[in-house]
Amino acid sequence: MRSSAEVRLLVRNIAKGVSSTEIAELFAPFGCDPERIALPRDRRTRRRKGIAYVIVANGRLAAAAIEALQHAVLAEKTVTVEIADERPPKPPRGRRFSAPR
Repeated sequence: MRSSAEVRLLVRNIAKGVSSTEIAELFAPFGCDPERIALPRDRRTRRRKGIAYVIVANGRLAAAAIEALQHAVLAEKTVTVEIADERPPKPPRGRRFSAPR
């Protein structure tokens, strides 16, 4: 769970072979926790989507990261960085059972 001061950044145009360690090195000056980097995969194909989510400690560091890394080159691809949209909470998983009558 994120604290209220933390900011989630969206990094687009990630090359297929880039690891979370490489992303952590890129975002290290901005207080990125390497354990909190997400590289989402397509549910059907299990291939990476080409994006990453990175958590930084506060808005000031997020703004600095966006400015410094906006067109950084990572694995020969130019990445873009922006503040990620807040996502709605996920619905509960599993089967729904009605109460016994």
